[in-house]
Amino acid sequence: MKVAVLSHNTMEMEGLKWIAASHMNGVELVPGCEGPADCYVVDMDIWSEELERMLSGSPAPWIGIASDRTFQTAYRALQGHAENLLFRPFDPMAFVRQLQQIRFRLRNEASRGLKNVPAPITYPDLFSGSKPADGVTMAAFALGETEAVPALLDALLRYPFGRGTEVFALSDFVLLLYFSEDAELCLTECRAFASAWKERADAPLSVFVNGCRRETVKAYYQGTRELIGLIFYESFDLVSLEGRPPEWQTLDPFLSPIEQRVWIEMLQRRETAAMKQWLEEEFLTFSRPYPDPGMIRVRLTSVLAQVRRYMKTADLDPAEWDAPYRHVFSKVLREPVVYRIVQALSLFIADLLEAPEAHPESGKRFAEKVLQRIEANYWDTGWNLAACAEELQLNKSTLSRRFRERAGRKFQDVLLETRIREAKRLLRESRLPLEEVARLSGFSRASYFSSVFKKTEGRSPSDFRKEL
Repeated sequence: MKVAVLSHNTMEMEGLKWIAASHMNGVELVPGCEGPADCYVVDMDIWSEELERMLSGSPAPWIGIASDRTFQTAYRALQGHAENLLFRPFDPMAFVRQLQQIRFRLRNEASRGLKNVPAPITYPDLFSGSKPADGVTMAAFALGETEAVPALLDALLRYPFGRGTEVFALSDFVLLLYFSEDAELCLTECRAFASAWKERADAPLSVFVNGCRRETVKAYYQGTRELIGLIFYESFDLVSLEGRPPEWQTLDPFLSPIEQRVWIEMLQRRETAAMKQWLEEEFLTFSRPYPDPGMIRVRLTSVLAQVRRYMKTADLDPAEWDAPYRHVFSKVLREPVVYRIVQALSLFIADLLEAPEAHPESGKRFAEKVLQRIEANYWDTGWNLAACAEELQLNKSTLSRRFRERAGRKFQDVLLETRIREAKRLLRESRLPLEEVARLSGFSRASYFSSVFKKTEGRSPSDFRKEL
């Protein structure tokens, strides 16, 4: 493949030649535009009307390279149907992948003798205009992990599809243009790609081949995009040919007054199993035609609103529960699969209702639980409020506040009182040295022990022992 580089930067020219030679065989980069070329690399900084006329009159694809990210530069590339526009400094592998894609398409066209190759389709064609969608089949590739999109793009560009392809990265999926109107053939190749992807990648993938043809590229793209909504109900690891667009059914997105009452009663009675069953029966039993996913998300937020109301009624600690609540709310809005939302919501409700303050008479039980830990650990000089909070899996400030509300006393005061009580017992029942009494009572230093003892008892430990 002959690639003509139209640039005045000889050093960059040599760099591009070295990059291409290092990663590809049978590619020749030459300066200027003498004679026909299979592909052009154009420095957008030397753009001229003459250069524009030459590129528009040539059937060869071209790649733009620019220094400034300006609207004018991008507009020229789009209007001229550039394969890609790379801004300096660019990733060398991005340049290599673009050449590989162009070479593959040219070889495919030559080997099959395709005379009616579709005109290049660009990003603007997907969103506006009336370019005919002749000679192509569209397929949507959606990932369960957005971090894997670069790897998916690279795999699609490298995969040896039997027909030429174009790949477009969109906000929530990757669009593949397959240069054939044979949707069944496209499906077969997409299945082969999905199998190869599953062997080398952990990110779940779904592929929807759009067999519902439209007259324009824009309409065909919009119909393909709608297919992504099926993942909400059918999850990932799917490869299917869709012969019709999704027909979303209408649904009342809000809980009825009766349903609201049911939720209030289930929450008050802490019927975790009943709530889980309600969510599963309500949201995991749909079949085609499905309700609009947007309406389902609204209905889920209606359920979450009842949970939020219960949190306020039960006076649950905002410092502890606001973050988990926001996490679940974010899942309701953004999680692509409904069963994952239901699972997260069920777990959140179960955790919420297991919180000590969510139960009747929980104050007494909570205070007893803390007192039991104080009695079991007072002798440990390193045991304190933080250690107790860690055992109970609570924030320190939350534990301190709850204990004071339930027991009517400060945690530190009770711990200190327990240690002094034990020290008095040892002083009465043994002749141990004061250092040993202090250690066994949970004080790290004898001097500190004596100071605290005198402050609380009005006399020193020695005087206390003498008066016995």
